[in-house]
Parts: sequence; structure tokens; C-alpha cells
Amino acid sequence: MTARPEDLYPALIEAYNAGDLEALVSLYDPKAAFVIKPGRVTANSAELRGAMHHLLALGSRLSVDPRTFIRCDDVVLVHGTFTLSGRGEDGTPFERTSRFADVLRRQPDGRWLIVIDNPYGE
Repeated sequence: MTARPEDLYPALIEAYNAGDLEALVSLYDPKAAFVIKPGRVTANSAELRGAMHHLLALGSRLSVDPRTFIRCDDVVLVHGTFTLSGRGEDGTPFERTSRFADVLRRQPDGRWLIVIDNPYGE
């Protein structure tokens, strides 16, 4: 259980690196918005699941460095960096590091879930 906002990112890394779609999606609010690319945001849970499935299909490894947690009651703004590394379709190694901005919200059961995931940090 992600009882503190800081607990969410280790769980996210574990789910992503294990390729566990169900565990990954469970860290998102049912109405979460994920920025697929600037100007394109998921509209519903099915699109979010599809975006997560696509990311997992890359077979890359994820590391996350959340740097700031700005909290106001049951909402937290998180800024940090993440790195995806792996091999492209042609076998060429890649590594992408970027800033991110997320919004987390405490659920009625006390868990913290992602409600907005912007991997472009804008």
C-alpha cells in the first residue's frame, strides 16, 4: 500500500521493471490523465491501460528520482527526473532521461495514487 506519497515511486519502478501491467495500472486513479505526448492526454482508463501496455512492450528499465513533493491536504505535486533505458527494435541501446511532473491524490482508503502523469515535465 502506498501509505505516503514517497512510497508510490518505488512501487511504480517495481511494477514497471517487472512488466506487471496490473500492478502498474493499480497505482493510477481510475480517472487519471497520462500525457502520451505534448498535446495528447489519455481520455479514460482504457487509454491509460493502452499507454502503459505500450510502454511495457518497450522492454526498457525505469529509474525515477522524485526530487520535490509539494503537498496541500490530499494532493501532492511531484517534480523529478526519470530514465528509461533498454534496446531499440534494431538492438541499439538507448537511454532517455527527462523531467516529470505528477499530481498524486490520497484516496478514501489512505492510498496515494497518480491522478496526472506528465513525463514531459511541462
